[in-house]
Amino acid sequence: MNWEKEHVPAMLFTSHAGQELGHAVADVLYGNYNPAGRLNTTWYKSVSQLPELMDYDIIKGRRTYQYFDGEVLYPFGHGLSYTQFAYDDLSLSNSTVDADGSVTVSVKVSNIGKMGGDEVVQLYVRANSSRVVRPLKTLKGFQRIHLEAGVSQIVSFELKASELAIWDVTRERYCVESGEYTIWVGPSSEIVKLSTVLKVEGEIVPPRSLHELVKAVNYDDYSGVYIDECREGGESIALRQEEGWIAFHDVDLGEDNSLLEARVSGNIKGGEIIVTLDRPDGPAVSSCKVLATGGHQAWTTVRVPLEQCTGRHDVYLTLKGEVQVSRFRIVN
Repeated sequence: MNWEKEHVPAMLFTSHAGQELGHAVADVLYGNYNPAGRLNTTWYKSVSQLPELMDYDIIKGRRTYQYFDGEVLYPFGHGLSYTQFAYDDLSLSNSTVDADGSVTVSVKVSNIGKMGGDEVVQLYVRANSSRVVRPLKTLKGFQRIHLEAGVSQIVSFELKASELAIWDVTRERYCVESGEYTIWVGPSSEIVKLSTVLKVEGEIVPPRSLHELVKAVNYDDYSGVYIDECREGGESIALRQEEGWIAFHDVDLGEDNSLLEARVSGNIKGGEIIVTLDRPDGPAVSSCKVLATGGHQAWTTVRVPLEQCTGRHDVYLTLKGEVQVSRFRIVN
């Protein structure tokens, strides 16, 4: 619908029909009703902006309004009206909040048009920095209000710091990260009318430790792998292709590491595990041939020496062949 967007000033979209649909459409088209519906999905300009259909990773695939950084046809939350609204005086009840606290976000919304109508006021939040990849924006609240022409109203949202929590894979629990968060309001996810910054006094996520058993699925990044079952319990990492890797960021390796111990399956053909630091194609600090284990989900433990594996680094495990990994640790 790219041509239509460029040449047509407005379009009316309806979904599920009902007995009164014809009357409802007529009321909107003739101006007897002022619509205020909003899109609950992102409308992209082209399927070429999306990954393949079976790729469900919205972060690496840059899917949904939270992660997509390209130009869309119509953004999440978009909708038109026969009147216009102005936003003023965005304020926070507190500029700083702790992890157990909350803050009230308030904004004055005014109908500056010539007829009454509804506005859907939307509240979005973005973490300005984080240990992990965070959304570009996340909807944290919305209110649909009716204002006659010339009328203003204060719209308030309660934002709990707990709503800003992330799942910390290093400790397998939720945590609220310390830092600054941008708060903004507007009529859609693309239109920022007003914004401010909230300081959150939460936790500073510590560096990872790999000295206790780590689930392979608790990686920070990956390439060429997928999550499979582990018949010993839990899940495992398996290869989509001949080679792939999983990464564990900001690892405090400490000193005097001697072994990599991993629970693996070599399946029918076996393969190899290579450990590198800071990048997947970096110098190997360990390499281990994994023999065939006699079939899918036949598990064994391998232990291989590590060389010069100390300090603070990103750790990459590159898998080759038919290797699967369920969990591992680094032994002093």
